Amino acid sequence: MTADARADATLDVVQEAHVRRWCYEQGTSGFSLRRAELLPDPADRSVPRVGPGGRVRVAVLAAADAALDGAARRGLLAAGADQTVWLRSNDGRTFAERAEALRVARPDLVVVLGGDPRHADAVVELCEAFRSGCSDQSPVPRAVVTGDARTTMRLHGPLARFGVEVLPDPRRTDGHAALVGRARGFRRGTDTTLVLRDEALEALASALARDAVAPALVADVAGATTALVHAAADGTVVAAHLSGIGVGRGADTLVAWAGLDRVRRWIPRTVDAPGLLERVFNRARWPDAIAADELTLSLEIALAHEALSHALDDAAAAGLPVATFRRAKVIALTGRAADLPRLAQSLLIVLDAIQPTAVCSVLRDREDALVAIGGLQVRAPGDGGPAGMRWLAAEVGARRQPLALVAPLGRAATLRVVSDGVRHDERIARGTLRMLPYTGPVELSARGTRLRGRGVTGPLGLVVDARGWPLRLPTRDAERVPLVAGWSASLGALPGEARS
Repeated sequence: MTADARADATLDVVQEAHVRRWCYEQGTSGFSLRRAELLPDPADRSVPRVGPGGRVRVAVLAAADAALDGAARRGLLAAGADQTVWLRSNDGRTFAERAEALRVARPDLVVVLGGDPRHADAVVELCEAFRSGCSDQSPVPRAVVTGDARTTMRLHGPLARFGVEVLPDPRRTDGHAALVGRARGFRRGTDTTLVLRDEALEALASALARDAVAPALVADVAGATTALVHAAADGTVVAAHLSGIGVGRGADTLVAWAGLDRVRRWIPRTVDAPGLLERVFNRARWPDAIAADELTLSLEIALAHEALSHALDDAAAAGLPVATFRRAKVIALTGRAADLPRLAQSLLIVLDAIQPTAVCSVLRDREDALVAIGGLQVRAPGDGGPAGMRWLAAEVGARRQPLALVAPLGRAATLRVVSDGVRHDERIARGTLRMLPYTGPVELSARGTRLRGRGVTGPLGLVVDARGWPLRLPTRDAERVPLVAGWSASLGALPGEARS
């Protein structure tokens, strides 16, 4: 094995204070992936690692062009950038108000969407406000400009102090890739051994789609990041990466964005707001603490619910095909939400937050093994690395073990299940969530609905969801708590002793 190959043979996956080291080695039956027995040193930078990278605060100065605005939103969402302020040329703010907003935001990177020549004067005025508000900032932010060539030339004057970079129009494929790459470059900094978690998740989604020959969705909820990555069978990847929200250090930010009531609605018991808020901030201060009681575990599950719901809302606002996300045939849950004690707890997060609309297999990662495979693929793409890295495809296939096969009915119907050549008719009532104990391959259909599909069940069997979409939760605790508790109980997801 060459020196380069040995460098790729070990990879650390970092989640807050957790560092998991994964190694691949050649044995009598070929290459295999295994967890290192020794606890890695978090300060060790000699081993390549998958991590979130640094946070990059981005301010956007935009021309009054809805198409350009939407393209930039999709690019920054794919890049995992922290969008601190978004100023439009027609937002009605005064020059002083714009300068003050930018000064308070203290951006690391400013993206200027110049548009066409008719927007030039208004965009130049935005850039003058930026110069007024951020000239004394240290370190000085960088400026990235897109738009018509004549417009970008005019912007060099007010932006000269900030080091202007010109990128292609983000509405084009190359412009989208350039914007994503530039923001990720800021997050990576000078660390050449770092594989951003975003990149590992996108490689993983592509590998799952290739292995299943069907669209795949990776839903990741870590300590301070949340992501949704959809990969089509042809290799097309669409991603939404949110920085700063999660179930650990990002818990307080999530509650600040979404509101305490949106998190509380997923907890199957009555909880007073002050007590719950204290627990949220404890999660942010001690993010790696293991849930020691039922309420703490319920809170972690509720935070994961809301983090994914928030990611879906942001993706829809940016114009991403959220309906396509929900039709994925394979849904993989990764991160902290995948390491919950019970299989059913992870499954319930997927069902409630993503709300699949097609027959799909749901699986979960354990100890970041699948994320490590994605990171290895980023480190050695294509046929590079030991044995051409072709073993990774087999490793993904071996670890693509479903928790359950999910059949979203959305209404009352008679579900026809063919298992081992025997037909079974299951009457499903509207509003119910049922776990049926079928094993192995099954074929599904339901008269009067579009539900058709086949797949392999897992340890949780076949799960039929007839609750409808979107899920609507009552606002009154007297109605909400029994409903949410009933959903948990129907899958055996209530906190308690873990089962394999």
